[in-house]
Amino acid sequence: MRRAGISLLVIAIIGQLGWVAELVLHTHLSPLRTVTSALAVPGQPFAPVFRAAELMAGVALVLAVPPLLRLAPVHNRARTTMVLVGLLGVLYLVRGIFPLECRVVAAGGCIPDPDPSLGGQLHIAASILVNVFCAAGPVALLLWWHGRWTVAPAIGVVTGTIAWLLLVLDDFVGPGEFAGLASRGQMISASIVLGAGVAYLRRTGHDRGES
Repeated sequence: MRRAGISLLVIAIIGQLGWVAELVLHTHLSPLRTVTSALAVPGQPFAPVFRAAELMAGVALVLAVPPLLRLAPVHNRARTTMVLVGLLGVLYLVRGIFPLECRVVAAGGCIPDPDPSLGGQLHIAASILVNVFCAAGPVALLLWWHGRWTVAPAIGVVTGTIAWLLLVLDDFVGPGEFAGLASRGQMISASIVLGAGVAYLRRTGHDRGES
């Protein structure tokens, strides 16, 4: 169970950070202005790669829930955290199945379709909830982790807060100016939390092995 949980979380982290591939792939999209899900917009040269990464993250998180529930402490706060992990995976799957509908402009941005289809609406709703979950995940861990284990989720809270502030600033400076930066910050925040989960599982397994 422990090995399965760790392996699936590592796969999910790789999927969440799949957008990093834009550093070597010519996507013609501005990392500052375009959200990560815009990389998977149909018609983009490497859309299947980024779409597969998000689907991979979603499947891994959903499959990780059963082993994580077996390993988590038996109290509601820990169980709630595991449920949040699974729901985040579902949201990634929704975004992967129903890609963003937008139009790429010369400045490297991606203007959302003003009249999206049902699939486009589902993607927008899932993206909003992903933002909420990326903020709630670190807070959930802080409610039941103690001591040095609070460092990683605390960093996740700070990173997620900065991402939210960028979105607020975006409304004042101009729509889309910092949306991409905020989106990437949220993905980094979520990956930090999952990485802390991997370290936690490995450490608790090592401690029990010694006992």
